[in-house]
Amino acid sequence: MAIFEIEIQEIPHGHGLSFKKGVADGLFKCSDNEQKVPKSHLKSYERGLKIGAELA
Repeated sequence: MAIFEIEIQEIPHGHGLSFKKGVADGLFKCSDNEQKVPKSHLKSYERGLKIGAELA
């Protein structure tokens, strides 16, 4: 089993789900969840997207 260590900067309160949706989209190389994220949370989504792509 591989162990990954990633440092994640603090996520603003209430943005966790948007961040996790970004991670999922980054892992699966899609953007299915982007439309479900409020516009004010796009920065958190994009941070998650970047981390998901790194994990993939």
